[in-house]
Amino acid sequence: MQRLAILLLTLVALPLSPENGPALQKITVAELEQVLNAAHGRPDAEVARELVDMELTERLSTAKLAHWSANLRGSMTWQALIALADTSAFLEPPATEIPAIAKPNLSMQSKIVSQAANYVFKNAPRLPNFFATKDTAEFQDILTTPNNTVSMTNVNSHLHYVGSSSATVLYRDGREVREVLGETGAKDARDTPSSNGLNAWGVFGPLLSTVMEDVLRGKMIWSHWEQGPTGPLAVFRYEVLEGRSHYEVSYCCVGSNSGDFKRIPSPLFETVPGYHGEIAVDPVSGAILRLVLQTDLQPTLPIVRADTIVEYGPEEIGGETYICPVKSVSASKSAVSSVNAPWFYTGTTTGPKMTTLNDAVFRQYHLFRGETRILPQGKDERDTNPTAPVPPAVSHEP
Repeated sequence: MQRLAILLLTLVALPLSPENGPALQKITVAELEQVLNAAHGRPDAEVARELVDMELTERLSTAKLAHWSANLRGSMTWQALIALADTSAFLEPPATEIPAIAKPNLSMQSKIVSQAANYVFKNAPRLPNFFATKDTAEFQDILTTPNNTVSMTNVNSHLHYVGSSSATVLYRDGREVREVLGETGAKDARDTPSSNGLNAWGVFGPLLSTVMEDVLRGKMIWSHWEQGPTGPLAVFRYEVLEGRSHYEVSYCCVGSNSGDFKRIPSPLFETVPGYHGEIAVDPVSGAILRLVLQTDLQPTLPIVRADTIVEYGPEEIGGETYICPVKSVSASKSAVSSVNAPWFYTGTTTGPKMTTLNDAVFRQYHLFRGETRILPQGKDERDTNPTAPVPPAVSHEP
């Protein structure tokens, strides 16, 4: 079985000061709703400053986030709300969102797990060739200045919005490829991500199959029922030990204590850690609608967190409905390195750790078609009716 590799890229400056920052105000989802309702008419920057000082104690659902975001008018408030919601994505939902349904017996639990395995290995790989837009918003708790230095005010417990990007994800013959626009505007096809922080790819099949194969050989137990978009979901907790894991984390880049330069892009640290998480299954179809993966990394490693959540939902592609990724959240925490040039780095694996969070939304699914024409001999074979280009990617900010 092939390992699924996840790459972490860190290219920021090394702060010399210890990590610190003010304590965050812990609130529930209901309390956050009260804050947002009272924020109508207030300046965008003022509301955003209030939100960045908060921390949710329970998960904010994607549906509720979308509803609130639709009513926001300020980009700064939207950015702060996304960071707040994504940070809570690894928590339990509010008690009010857990259906009062009896725990299924062992026989029913086994049936649901079997349906999920059948879905992953038989139905999920049947996705057609398609393309979709992936919009990514990136957040960090350490910010650099234009000359790649960090001051005490840049090191705190707040997540700051640092930018966004869009890419066209191509899924062809069971293989996931991304097309991004480079500085010259030319398209660049690649299999690996280009932005900083932890990037989850393989979300259209390989991620699910890798986790499911590991989980079936590991430990999986019933957790709870959870309210999904169209009905209750059966949630199972799982654990995969390090020796049985096929989830690979590659970290780029690790600096030496002597300050020697190292070339990139070759990853200098790789590990295959154990991991744990949750799988939320539609008990009727067996479709997995939420996957949580949290790695068990040692605190002495240059990367101490590499966690991913993927949410799936129905998407129409070519007149047929398929279960596809609709959102992913990737969170990492790693040693900070200093940048000397675009192709060099130096630094140490000790000292402050930077948290990076990437919020990705998948949308605009379209069937990817190719055209073949057979012309009589002697006819001009130049293409006079080229295939329509892939639509340009746009940001998902409000």
